[in-house]
Amino acid sequence: MNRLLAWAGSGAVLLSAVACTAGGGPSGTRTSPAASPAHTASPRATTADRTRVVDASRTRLTAQLSDGDLPGPLGMSTAAVGRSAATFVWETADGHFCSGSAATDGGFITSSCLSERRDAPIAARPRLVPLLSTFTFAEVHVFGADRETVRSVTCGGRPLAVRRLPPVLDGRRTLYAFDLSEPTAGRVTVTVVRDGVTATEHVELMGGSLQHRASCR
Repeated sequence: MNRLLAWAGSGAVLLSAVACTAGGGPSGTRTSPAASPAHTASPRATTADRTRVVDASRTRLTAQLSDGDLPGPLGMSTAAVGRSAATFVWETADGHFCSGSAATDGGFITSSCLSERRDAPIAARPRLVPLLSTFTFAEVHVFGADRETVRSVTCGGRPLAVRRLPPVLDGRRTLYAFDLSEPTAGRVTVTVVRDGVTATEHVELMGGSLQHRASCR
């Protein structure tokens, strides 16, 4: 079940999709952003501020979920945190992958779940699996790494902060997340290790249709 629960604030909310060299993935959501520096992660705050934002955002998001979309025993993983919003991913009790974002000030709330576990099955060969591409407070990407380990993510040679999240699908898929402060064109380079050998893959970004945009090469 894919749906947008609620939204508020300026800008339209649009469905979009992500892709990488291994193929496309499920859709996400985005809203028109305010201007911000290129190639940087979403604004950081103190640990106490981040904890407050995460707790408030998770509480608002969880309150809007149907019983079938609630997190399973492992709870929600935090993919990205902004000044007044956060993005989460989780598995439901029956193993469906979900994602969602919520502002802490009564603003937007979005949520999306895959309808079946088979919608994102474990790959037979090493590959990246795009799972979320969204713009709310930042451009946030979450992808799985099947049968390989991510070492770094770079934008035009510049390293990005990549976060390793708890695994899903009974521990067989490791999740990774990174974010950019504005919609960005091009693709990031992902360095992975598979069977002891280093390889390079890519994740496509969201800003290709924008006239004025940051870009990764």
